[in-house]
Amino acid sequence: MRTGGPPTLMTAIRVQRIVGRMAVGAVLAAAASLAYGAIPSASQWYAAAFFAGFGLLASVLGYSTSKATNGSIGFLPFLSIAVISPNSAAVLTVFVSMLAAELLARRELIKATFNIAQYVFAEALAIAVYVALGGDSIFDGRPAIVPFLAMVATFLTVNKLAVSTVVAASSGSNTREHWVRSMRQSASYDILAVPLIYFFAQAYVTLGPQWSAALGVWTLGLRQMYKTNVALQKINEELLQLIVAAIEARDPYTSGHSQRVARYAGVIARASGLSARVVDRVVIAALLHDVGKIHEEFAPILRKPGRLTDEEYEIMKTHSLKSANLVGKVSHFADLVPLIHAHHEAWDGSGYPRALSGNEIPIGARIIAIADTIDAMSTSRPYRHAMSESEVFAELARESNRQFDPKLAAVLLTDDARKDLASEIALAAIEYPVSKELNYVPVEQAVRHTTVKIGG
Repeated sequence: MRTGGPPTLMTAIRVQRIVGRMAVGAVLAAAASLAYGAIPSASQWYAAAFFAGFGLLASVLGYSTSKATNGSIGFLPFLSIAVISPNSAAVLTVFVSMLAAELLARRELIKATFNIAQYVFAEALAIAVYVALGGDSIFDGRPAIVPFLAMVATFLTVNKLAVSTVVAASSGSNTREHWVRSMRQSASYDILAVPLIYFFAQAYVTLGPQWSAALGVWTLGLRQMYKTNVALQKINEELLQLIVAAIEARDPYTSGHSQRVARYAGVIARASGLSARVVDRVVIAALLHDVGKIHEEFAPILRKPGRLTDEEYEIMKTHSLKSANLVGKVSHFADLVPLIHAHHEAWDGSGYPRALSGNEIPIGARIIAIADTIDAMSTSRPYRHAMSESEVFAELARESNRQFDPKLAAVLLTDDARKDLASEIALAAIEYPVSKELNYVPVEQAVRHTTVKIGG
C-alpha cells in the first residue's frame, strides 16, 4: 500500500516531517543492510534484477483503494527476493523498482519520496528480522517457517503503519484506528499471499526465471480480478453517497447528517468489538437510515424551521419504516432492514415504531441510535447551537439504560473510545459542515427535542 492523495495545506508541515523522518530511516536501514549484511552472490544479483522488473510492473499496475491510498502486489516480488537474497541486493531491488514506478507515475516529490522510503524501510527491517531469527537464502535450502512468517508480518505491519501515519496526519484522523482498519481489511488477502511469496521464490530457484515469470503473470491476473472487485465496491459506495446527498439536499439543516452518522456508527461498532464485516454492514445501514425521507410528504416538514404540529411529528415518525421498505428492495441489503427499521427504538421501550426494548433491538440499530443522537447534539439545529464535547458525553451518560444500551454507552465513555469519537466528530465537522445559514429560534418554540427524539 502507498499514498496517493495530497495532504491538505493545514497539515503540510506535519506531513513533511513524517516523510523526512521516514526518508532518514530508510537511508539508515539501507546503509545498515549494506554494512552488516552478507555480500550478495552473482546469482543473487541476477535474481534481484529479475524481481526488480516484476516489482516495477506490479507497482505500475497499482490501483486506487481510497482517496488517499493506492494498492499493489509489489510486496510479493519484494518479499520473494528477500528470501532469495536477504541482504543489500533485496533492498536495492525495492529502491530501483519504486523509483522507476514513481517516475513513470510522475508523482509529486513528497509523495514519491514517502512511497520509496517506506517500502525500502519495511524491506530492510523485514530482512533484519529474518536474519536475526536464523533465516538464510533459499539458495541454501528451504527457509525456516518462523523467520519467514516473521519477515512477512514485519513488512506488512510496517508498510501499513507508515501509510496510516501519513494519511492520519494529512486528514486529521486517528492513526491507530486507520492502521487497525487497514490490517483487518487486507488480512484475508495477506494470508493468501504468504504461500505465493514462497512459491514465487522457490520457482525461480528450482525451475528458473521463466517459470517464476509464468507464476508472476498468473498472480497479476488475480490482482486484476481484485482490482475490478475494489472498483465495483467503490462505485457502489459512491452511488450510495450520491443517493443520500440527493435526499439530504431537501433539508438544509441536516446536510451531511447521514454521512456523519455512518462515521460515528463505525467508531462505536469497532469500539464495541464487532467483527470487521459486521462493522461494515452497520456503517452502510447508518448511511441509509434516513433514505425514506425522500418521500414527498416529508419535504415541507424538513424545510420547516419552527415547531412541528402533532400531525407533522407523527408523519416524521414513519420515516424509519419507509426507509426500511426502500432499503429492503435491494436484496443485498436485506440484513440491514431490521437495523434501519429500529434505529429510533429506545432501550427502555419508549421509542418507535414498535416500542422494542433492551436486546429486542438489533445491536446495529442500537449503535445507529447513539450515532444519530450524537450528530444531532454535536451540530447546530434551528432551535439550538451545537453542544460542546463535554455536554455530548454527559448526555450519553445520562441516557444510558434509558434511551441507550448501557454497555454501548459505557464503552463510549472509556478514554480511548471517547478520544476516537471526539476526533471523528471534529473531522466530520470539516468534511460535512452544516449549513451556516441557520435561523435560530427559541427552544420553547422549536421541535420537541427530548433526548429520545433528538436524532430526528
